[in-house]
Amino acid sequence: MRVHVLGYWGAYPEPGEATTGFLLELPGGKVLLDCGSGVLSQLGKVCAIPDLAGVVVTHHHHDHAADLGTLVYAVLLARLQGQLRQPLAVYTPPGQPRAEAELRREPGVDWTPLSAGQQVVCAGATWSFVQTRHPVECLAVRVAAEGKVFAFSADSAFCPELTEVARGADVFLCEASFPDGQEAAAAQAGHLTAGQAGRVARQAGVRRLVLTHYPHGVAVEQLLMEASAAWGQPAERVYTLQRLEV
Repeated sequence: MRVHVLGYWGAYPEPGEATTGFLLELPGGKVLLDCGSGVLSQLGKVCAIPDLAGVVVTHHHHDHAADLGTLVYAVLLARLQGQLRQPLAVYTPPGQPRAEAELRREPGVDWTPLSAGQQVVCAGATWSFVQTRHPVECLAVRVAAEGKVFAFSADSAFCPELTEVARGADVFLCEASFPDGQEAAAAQAGHLTAGQAGRVARQAGVRRLVLTHYPHGVAVEQLLMEASAAWGQPAERVYTLQRLEV
């Protein structure tokens, strides 16, 4: 299992980069996990739309789903040009009628609504979903394939559900939207501090902790230091187009 980093910023992308989006290489194909602002541009550097086996969106905040509408246009063109071999499987939580209508209208898309507790088999991997604590419905993700586990916090305040989804993961990709000392603000916004990300990793017994969803105006090195102190091991950062081996 491999994870290509397409975007990792929270809220909005820095110039030339993207908000949340990751391409997972799985035994049965490639799956796009979240489709934030700028993600589609980065995706084109590593994978063509017709080569996608599926798309999973954790929630409908713009920094995780802004490019979903543009993705539908890309699917439309690929279908009209005869490049799309079969409909693209797209999984999202319900709750955005306009987005759902666009997904349903496009014959090149096979849309399935997601909910907490649901399991999906996509690209030869088993995907499990857990409800997080966020202002809109949001699902943390656990992906299991060939004896390996990749877990993604999506967006969430500190809660036991994150420990559940990350339990024993080989790689835990976890948001760190606030520095330590801003726990009240993080909880109000439905996000984690870096130290809380480290606490989840320690409680879940993960093998690797990788931070994402960086805030603007805060040094990533500070977030890494705080997460590492709470976890008891060195946390890792991500870079655009980096490839993580799970």
